[in-house]
Amino acid sequence: MYSDILTAIPLVLTPTMLLLVSVGALLGTVLGATPGISATLSIALLVPVTFNMDPTGALVFLGGVYCGAIYGGSISAILINVPGTPSAVATMIDGYQLTRQGKAGTALGAAVMGSFVGGQLGVLVLLLGAPLVAVWALKVGSQEFFWIVIFAMTSVGALGAGSVLKGLVAAALGLALGTVGSHPVTGELRFAFGSSALYEGIPIVVGLVGLFSISQVLTLVTEPRGSDEHKITTVGSLLPGAAAVLRHKVTSLRSAIIGTFVGTLPGAGADIASFLGYNEAKRASSHPETFGKGEVEGVLASETANNGVVGGSLIPMMTLGIPGNAVTAALLGGLLIHGLIPGPRLFESSGHILYPFILSLFLANAAFLIFAFVGLRYMARVVLTPNAILAPVIVVLTMMGAYTFRSSTTDLWIALAMGLFGYLLTIGRFPLPPVVLGIILGPLAEKNIARSAQIAHAKGMSLVEYFLTSPISLVFIALTVASLAITVRREIRFRRTGTGAYGEFDKAS
Repeated sequence: MYSDILTAIPLVLTPTMLLLVSVGALLGTVLGATPGISATLSIALLVPVTFNMDPTGALVFLGGVYCGAIYGGSISAILINVPGTPSAVATMIDGYQLTRQGKAGTALGAAVMGSFVGGQLGVLVLLLGAPLVAVWALKVGSQEFFWIVIFAMTSVGALGAGSVLKGLVAAALGLALGTVGSHPVTGELRFAFGSSALYEGIPIVVGLVGLFSISQVLTLVTEPRGSDEHKITTVGSLLPGAAAVLRHKVTSLRSAIIGTFVGTLPGAGADIASFLGYNEAKRASSHPETFGKGEVEGVLASETANNGVVGGSLIPMMTLGIPGNAVTAALLGGLLIHGLIPGPRLFESSGHILYPFILSLFLANAAFLIFAFVGLRYMARVVLTPNAILAPVIVVLTMMGAYTFRSSTTDLWIALAMGLFGYLLTIGRFPLPPVVLGIILGPLAEKNIARSAQIAHAKGMSLVEYFLTSPISLVFIALTVASLAITVRREIRFRRTGTGAYGEFDKAS
């Protein structure tokens, strides 16, 4: 591992890689700061740009976009009280209050410095921890992997905000869409409707850009956002807010650890981490009454936590092939189109690609930090982009990306269908990330349960008996049951009170 890291350092520091990670971080920051374009959509829109890049350059570029977009969501949340990404909702609570008090620069400084600290710690854990997890994952067989996938899907409901029942329904719909195409073992065709384009299932990249991009365009045109009610006159100095990291060292470290840990949980995401970081900072504070009224520590806590997720979320994605959240599901598409199959052996077969990618994330965090101090007052203007301009740009990029993937007009129709499906789910307040996870994880679950059934039959055992022979399977079965129990409890609470996992904060999202 250490020799691979030393070999990767000179490659990452070449002018080409520095340019790619810088451009990626800049684009991610701008897109993340634009209301209506989430980090997931940012990755989905830019994956097609990497089609002609080499795998290392493509991942370095997309990694920069990921880091920049998660941070960028805080800009609009602080300045105009509209989160650019869902993970910035908690940041909005105190960040916008600081802006109203004339302290926008202080809030933005705390956000960017917290994002930098959380991001760097998360990437450090990724660099040192992912290879160790990959070694453990080599011991995981089909029966264990099936239950890991099932646990990941049930976690979507147990960890999500709002109605957890709707989260599980969305995950089930994703699993159903994952069965389109040929059976992974028998080759039997299902739901292909005679179209050869569907023989291998719904292409992840095409489904992803359609589900998020087209549905978002429909949302933008039906719920227009007025830009004349927010006037950004000046941002102010970021230094007072940046210095808050030194005053609140314990909060910064605690939030970074929370974010990194949450990122490793399948089905969790940066929005969950940001609220957990915020709540813990408020709970541990000697003056909790100031939170919600313009407390810089609240901004710091939420932003440090949600950027810590970046490194943590890549661990299950690269070592097990299970996306930690919707953004890594989009990033998974970038790996697949370049012939990289996530799993336990990825570090063995493609370490020369992965280690430069991981090291570049350190540079991506540094890049958006530099951009913030140099040109944030100009980038902040992007939050006022009218929907009349934003919507057609997204449509053009989406259609280009969908067609370029396989140069197939059928993929355009698939993207449009997925977009309409996503919009209908949005109207019904069903979350979209579980659908994406279901599409990706469904074939994995189906393939591994089929293999487990064959092995059980060869051993003269029932499938249930075979599952019970593995300690790892038993652990994940127990976790799945616990996850479902938490889901039921939270659904009952949601129906009684109308609030989810984070109480009053769910209403803000």
